[in-house]
Amino acid sequence: MPKLAVWGHLVFHLYSYDLSERLHVHISNTKSRKSNPAKIWLDTFDVFEQGDLTAKELKQCQKILQLNKETILSLIEEFEKGNKTKAILL
Repeated sequence: MPKLAVWGHLVFHLYSYDLSERLHVHISNTKSRKSNPAKIWLDTFDVFEQGDLTAKELKQCQKILQLNKETILSLIEEFEKGNKTKAILL
């Protein structure tokens, strides 16, 4: 589960077995005791699964992804090539 980015208590990551699906990221709230990540599509920025995130957090995530889409896509591409990726701080 490579981390792509960190923004406050939110961690943007992906699962390697998901790479065959429509391109998306998972977002986990590190403050939550539960581990149910949200899922957001990267082509439309629509929320597919809310997970443990609040509506406010989801809106923040959508905005963050829109502003950093090229960087996130670049990190995913590097991971797909088998290269190690280092999470960026947003």
